[in-house]
Amino acid sequence: MKKSKMTITILSCIGIFLVTALILVPATQAKAETMKYNYTSQVTKMEFTLFPDVKGHVVGVLERRGVAIFKNEVAAVDLRLTFDSIKKKGSWEGYAITTFKDGSTFTQKIHGTSTFAPDGTKLGKGKGKYIKGTGRFEGIKGEISLNGRAITPLTKDKTKGDNWVEVIGTYTLPKK
Repeated sequence: MKKSKMTITILSCIGIFLVTALILVPATQAKAETMKYNYTSQVTKMEFTLFPDVKGHVVGVLERRGVAIFKNEVAAVDLRLTFDSIKKKGSWEGYAITTFKDGSTFTQKIHGTSTFAPDGTKLGKGKGKYIKGTGRFEGIKGEISLNGRAITPLTKDKTKGDNWVEVIGTYTLPKK
C-alpha cells in the first residue's frame, strides 16, 4: 500500500509542475516581432594578408562603421569581421552592434558569403542572431538575414567600400 501512495504523490507533484509550467512559460515570452531596416557603412580599418596555398587567397579582419535606417529612427552601426576569400569569393563572420540615440543597443553575431564583381564591388548574403541587448532591447533573442551589395569598390585613396545592406530580423523581448 505504501508503494501506491508514493506513486500517487510523485504523479501529483509531476502534474502540478506541468500545469504550473504551462501557465507560466507563455506569460514570460512575448510574441515574435519583425524588424526591417537598411544600413550603409564604410570600411574604417582593414588588415589582410595573402595566404600562399593557392593564387588569390586572402585572409583578414576589417571594421565598418555606418548608419542603420529604420522606419522611424536612425542608429549607428559598428561591425568587426574576419574574412577568407579565394579568387574574389569567400566567407566572413563577426559581430555588429547597433546603437540608438536613447543609448539602447542590440548586438548580433553574423556570418555569410561575398562575391566580388569585376568592377571591385561585391554582393553578399548572410545570417545571424541577436546575442545581447541593452535598454529597450534588454533580453532580445532572435535571428536575422542580410542581403547586401557594394556601392563603390574599396580603394586606398578614393572610396572606402561603401555598401548597402537590407536586414530582416525576427525577435522576441521578455515581457515586462
